[in-house]
Amino acid sequence: MNKALIALTLLGGLSGCGLISTQGVYDEIRAQERAKAVGSGTAPGTPLPSYDQYQKERSVLSPEPR
Repeated sequence: MNKALIALTLLGGLSGCGLISTQGVYDEIRAQERAKAVGSGTAPGTPLPSYDQYQKERSVLSPEPR
């Protein structure tokens, strides 16, 4: 019983490590875009907006609730 409880607790804790938020993915894409622009010798394009600004623009474009 004790081992099962410990195993269940560990599995529950580890499952939280696998959660990926949309904000995390968006921020990673922004970081990759900035990293690509460094040292390339080209002028950086329009930078991606912050995640909050992105969500605001997205909510204006899609009136349906998610």
